[in-house]
Amino acid sequence: MIRLVGLAFLFAAALACSGPERPNSDARRAMLQASCAAGDLTACYRLGTYLEYVESSPAAALPLYLRACDGKVASACTNLGSLYGRGSGVARDDAKAAALYRNACDRGDATACANLADFLMRGTGVPADPAAGLALYGKACEAGDKIACRDLGATYVSGDRVPRDPTLGARWLQKGCDLGSAQACGDLANIYDRGSTGVRDPAMARRLYRRSCAGGYQQACKMVR
Repeated sequence: MIRLVGLAFLFAAALACSGPERPNSDARRAMLQASCAAGDLTACYRLGTYLEYVESSPAAALPLYLRACDGKVASACTNLGSLYGRGSGVARDDAKAAALYRNACDRGDATACANLADFLMRGTGVPADPAAGLALYGKACEAGDKIACRDLGATYVSGDRVPRDPTLGARWLQKGCDLGSAQACGDLANIYDRGSTGVRDPAMARRLYRRSCAGGYQQACKMVR
């Protein structure tokens, strides 16, 4: 799974939901275009998100992301990597995506760290290195990436490519749940339901299933009883 920078989603959602206020969106785009032309690289990145998510034109967003990334806007490198990783608006190139994620991760972008962790776990675009992948999941999670927390926890619970450790996995799932990951809450509920860590707690499982379901995780909704 390729994650996208949260700011891009929030910006796009705000514009997409403008409805009758669409002229304001057009004015916003014009302002970003002017700012980008004047050398504001963050504006170039944000204009790229508009073109990719609102106007569904990733090819038009690509040069803007590239310009901003070259100017050391980490989130732009992440989104540029996602275009190459998905083959959206450009030919798919996993190695290039991985390099862009590493660039952005080194500059502190948690989403990029999580995406690079995915690649390292699977050996996509880079040699497989589960230990490095786990470290980056942890870095992204500690920086507030709730999906990275969930993925790190689930990896330990399943023992996929790493020694199985449900107790450690539960700790990371708890952090992801606390940060708002409905899936992390659901996975944690399953641990309490099954007693995977040696302690079964049906009441806690029910509470977590309900919380997960309320957060939109449909698999948890099937377990609410």
